[in-house]
Amino acid sequence: MTVPNPTATAATAARQRLNRFSCLTTPPALSDAEAAQVRTDICNFNEWSDYQTLGICASTLAEGKRSLESFLAALGIAVDLDLPDREGAVYVKFNTLKGAWYLDDYSGLSRGVLITFHTSEPEMTELAGTYGPFPFDLFTG
Repeated sequence: MTVPNPTATAATAARQRLNRFSCLTTPPALSDAEAAQVRTDICNFNEWSDYQTLGICASTLAEGKRSLESFLAALGIAVDLDLPDREGAVYVKFNTLKGAWYLDDYSGLSRGVLITFHTSEPEMTELAGTYGPFPFDLFTG
């Protein structure tokens, strides 16, 4: 359930909950209740922001693509990504404003989904920023 017009308190509380993922190398295991809250916070931030950029560090292209498509679907964006085959770990980036993607090899240890929320509204600057990493299966599991 998304909140159409957030109060400053609601936005701050959601930001604090999402900030707990910052600086992690891999996403933590979440209880069902925690995962539900994170999904709600992400969907609210999606509604409150102008657009998003998703960055996924995955061990395989299939894992990255599956995760990206599930996150985009949860954000209300239907896309069928035709990504070229690649072996090994990958970094996939998607800009929801432009509908553009970027794919490259990835040699780092981090895994998970990062989301950057962008806003031009001065009263919504509280939510602007990058959050994650979130679990790959947050919107599928």
